[in-house]
Amino acid sequence: MQPKVGIIIHKGYNMLMTKSTIQKILIITFIIVTALILAQSIYYAKNFFDRQTNHEKVTEVLANNNRLSGVSLEDEVENINDMITKGVYDDTDLGLLYEQAGLIYNQMGEEMTYYRYLGYALYYLEQSDEKDYTVNIYLDLAALHISNHAYPAAEEMLSRARDIEPFEEISNVSIKSYAYRVLALLDADKKNFTQAIEYLNKSQGYVDSIIGSDPNVDDYTRNNQITLANIYVRQGLLDECAAILDQYSDSDITEAKKEPIYLRNFVIPYYQTRCLLALAQHPDSASVDTKTLVDDFVKLCQNSGYDKVALDTLLLMQESCQPDNIEMQKFLTIRIQNLSTLIIENQSQTYSSILNSQVNDSRLSIAKAAEIAQNTKSRTALTVLSIIITCLIILFFIIIILNSRRDGLTFLYNRRSFNYDIERIKRSMLPYSVIMLDIDNFKNINDTYGHPEGDKVLQKVGQFINAEVKANSDVRGYRYGGEEFALIISKNSYPHTMEIAETLRRNMAATTWSFAPDLVITVSLGVASGSFSEDVVKKADDNLYFSKQHGKNQIYTD
Repeated sequence: MQPKVGIIIHKGYNMLMTKSTIQKILIITFIIVTALILAQSIYYAKNFFDRQTNHEKVTEVLANNNRLSGVSLEDEVENINDMITKGVYDDTDLGLLYEQAGLIYNQMGEEMTYYRYLGYALYYLEQSDEKDYTVNIYLDLAALHISNHAYPAAEEMLSRARDIEPFEEISNVSIKSYAYRVLALLDADKKNFTQAIEYLNKSQGYVDSIIGSDPNVDDYTRNNQITLANIYVRQGLLDECAAILDQYSDSDITEAKKEPIYLRNFVIPYYQTRCLLALAQHPDSASVDTKTLVDDFVKLCQNSGYDKVALDTLLLMQESCQPDNIEMQKFLTIRIQNLSTLIIENQSQTYSSILNSQVNDSRLSIAKAAEIAQNTKSRTALTVLSIIITCLIILFFIIIILNSRRDGLTFLYNRRSFNYDIERIKRSMLPYSVIMLDIDNFKNINDTYGHPEGDKVLQKVGQFINAEVKANSDVRGYRYGGEEFALIISKNSYPHTMEIAETLRRNMAATTWSFAPDLVITVSLGVASGSFSEDVVKKADDNLYFSKQHGKNQIYTD
């Protein structure tokens, strides 16, 4: 009975190892999943805090508005581009950075880059929930077209702005005020002065509503005031115009010639209005002060990319100048001719720049597309390779698992699988049978013919058992250990247990062996049946022992 005890101990060891392995796998899986979740959480948290920090930097850049002493436009735009490239931002902040950089490029005379950056800004702002900032860019474009007298284009930009958000629904009061000021600029250029003043009053009403809550209220008021002064001088209301200009004659704001926003909204209109007023007050003279003022204004416009505004101003002055004021007419004509020539040259350069830009953009687009295609191909190859490697790893583990459950010589399930299946079928509470099989005199075969020939005998038994497994449903075969084999029979095959046992016994006895043609090798079998908690294996093993002790080559059952 001692060997039986050994079997029970071995079975318990295998079950313990299985549970331990499962626990290790679960722990490792838990650690990996936790690490991935933690890494992802850290990544998102870092991005969140980076966005918060970078939002403050963006706010600072926009607030400075290029006011930093000693900082050139080139340095400022380089700093913004560096921020765009290296930082993590939400769509709103990224759009505002592109807009600010675009405004600086426009002041530097890089018109194509300005428009390209506005396109970038629109893309990101339209992805965000901030409609007001998107409207603001379209308003900027409309104002730019108005300054070039491109009224259809300006009206299209205003229409796009309204499509995004009706002006009355704009939540940012400063942008809402700006919207009505742009409408005023459009009507003023079309000489619809009454409507323009009505829009300006509406704009100023919104500005007044945020006094005390917006630090830029004075800027918004100045912009509206200078627009109103420009309308007054065109209407011939010179005293009203002069009264407004006198408020800012000693202000530092008129000297802020390097600031893009102030240039566009106040400085250029301020000096334009002063030129128009100077001539309107003395239409029949050509004073040195007026000429100097005009030359300074033209120079300011040329240095700031507002050549067209300078030309339009000179044409307005020429129109209002007295015909007999020959000296002023000549002065204006010369400058108009020079500006016209310069604008034509600039337009030619712009056209050439557009062509070169198209060529470069096409080349870069193709290069980018090729890079994307190559990256996609590489990612696809890596993905396929990863899938293949993953499949191979899975296959490798499947093979290991399968091999750990099967005997390498006979390809039958091993002792560990037998122990597991017995416990499983016991829990099912279904009736089942166990056949225990032992090769008679197997030690003599090994000693007489050698272990390789003994292996052939073991393999033959395995073949016979596998044949029964294939021929009968609900039959599983095992190499129990050494020359001992076992079968578990249940369900549909349960009534045929004895037939299966007899087939195995008869086939073995009838087998001819190549290494000993006259040798007859037999097997002894023990059969037992039961269910639930009955120790069917022990009974079958006892019956096998009885068969071997009473003549061998036979089957013994209850």
